[in-house]
Amino acid sequence: MVWSSGAIPRLSWWQVFNAMVRRERQWPGVGGRRGEWIMRRLHEDWDGNLSLGALPLPLFMNGHGYFVQAAHRSLQVSPFAVHATYSLDNHDGVAKRQRFREAGLWLADGEEYFRGRFLALNASVPPAVAAALGAARSAGQSPNHIGVHAAALRGYLAELRDALALARALRRTLVLPRWTCYVDKLWAGSDNIIGMGFMYPGSQDAPFLPFACPMDHVLSPAAWAKAEVDYRDGSFLSSPRLSPELTAAAVDVQLLERSAYDVAAAAGGGATLLPLGATAVEAAKLLGGRNGGAALLRLPHARGLLCGVGGRPAATREFNHFAQPLLRAPAWCARCAKREGCPSNLAKWLTPEQTGSPRGHGEWCLRTPPPPRFRPGQCVLNDAVT
Repeated sequence: MVWSSGAIPRLSWWQVFNAMVRRERQWPGVGGRRGEWIMRRLHEDWDGNLSLGALPLPLFMNGHGYFVQAAHRSLQVSPFAVHATYSLDNHDGVAKRQRFREAGLWLADGEEYFRGRFLALNASVPPAVAAALGAARSAGQSPNHIGVHAAALRGYLAELRDALALARALRRTLVLPRWTCYVDKLWAGSDNIIGMGFMYPGSQDAPFLPFACPMDHVLSPAAWAKAEVDYRDGSFLSSPRLSPELTAAAVDVQLLERSAYDVAAAAGGGATLLPLGATAVEAAKLLGGRNGGAALLRLPHARGLLCGVGGRPAATREFNHFAQPLLRAPAWCARCAKREGCPSNLAKWLTPEQTGSPRGHGEWCLRTPPPPRFRPGQCVLNDAVT
């Protein structure tokens, strides 16, 4: 909410609220005794005529408690209201709406949102992540750290490249998976989240790692909105508004190595099969011809799915240009302990190449490389295969 009037500067609601309850440069302006729900130490101009009450957090949850920690489940409560705070990306209406959609709290979509032809990429664990998880558990260490998360982000983007290309070739709406996050995320490197067990400072007393990633922990909802990509999030297929017939008639695609696929197809069993390493054009032809009438196709994963776009060289260049802003994970930043510094803090989880050099004031950021681009006439598998 924003107020503006002529020459008066634009003010946000929290600026107006702060002006109501405390004098300029006075801190804290609002307070109360421990255990009290009513706060009376307010701006003197109110002359004791204004009191503020604290609402119980489990029933009026902030965005981190609900969308990330899922505290309502552990507490077994149904909140009266959820505030879309702690959203990432641009912190705007796009990001907030996406958070509500993923949680099943957004009811403003029309019936047409739940109709169409869809390609769903199922959630799965990339091999590099499975190896990192196994190594951590074998060593008796927590697997919830930035090393595992870095491998996960790279794998998620790699598979997304192929799923996005196939969805476009099939002219279907892509349904994103509900990825797993192994660390929490701040909107900036303003706190030592590493020292808090990779949880938002203040939330570490009730451990919640790993958790189902909101989209803005992996991708930029703003970039996808700007590109006008018609997609659905990971909660779409569990929506009560979705037609039961759509999921009941879903086709689960089976992925096989090319040699195994050729044998199965020759035996007449290739109706739901797809060879790994195909082009998007070939895969769309195989799936579209046999299963074109199915409203929902589901991929078990997309590791090594596509070798290229296929067709005209210009089609490859067009896809690369289209996908470039979509296949970027937002930077993951944190402050490091002053005494040890970032290299020492991160050495147990990341390689020196990944660690790099910290930014100013002890801040360090993980920047996930995008998946390799397709090249006309060449086979470029995604790097989630290993």
